[in-house]
Amino acid sequence: MAQITPVRGANRIMLMRPFSMRHEITAGRMAFQTSHEKSSTRDAESTITKDGNIHSLSEVVVEYSLTTLMARGDEVREKLYDAFLNGELIELWDIDKTEPTNLNGNQFPATYLQGYITEWSESAGAEDSVEISLAVAINGSGVRGQATLTEDQSTVVQYEFADTIVAP
Repeated sequence: MAQITPVRGANRIMLMRPFSMRHEITAGRMAFQTSHEKSSTRDAESTITKDGNIHSLSEVVVEYSLTTLMARGDEVREKLYDAFLNGELIELWDIDKTEPTNLNGNQFPATYLQGYITEWSESAGAEDSVEISLAVAINGSGVRGQATLTEDQSTVVQYEFADTIVAP
């Protein structure tokens, strides 16, 4: 029997890019992601019959929300903000980087989605970092598969090792 363990939120990351740039750039990760949330809903209509209620279901509606701290020079943020302003379709990958699914160790379970950024909010408190919140309305409900994750995509914000001698 397989061991069941919880998935840490830090191991679920979102990669994104404008759909129009899929032939030009790899998907990227907004720096300093603090959380993301997937919300799936479906309406049910009830018809009363002499034999009891009969329910009919609507299609699933999926939305994602994402919160990050703003980082200077974050090219992914800049491209996504432009896509928001221009009403462009974006691509998203919700990746669980807990355990790789291939021998190279660079593919992970993921859900691929397409949608539109419908909300973009920036909050700048006096004592806090600037926080960005965005909402994405998803077309359809996504497709599950395996996503390739490079080391750069996985870490985004990380410093390089420095030696103890005087830096060049």
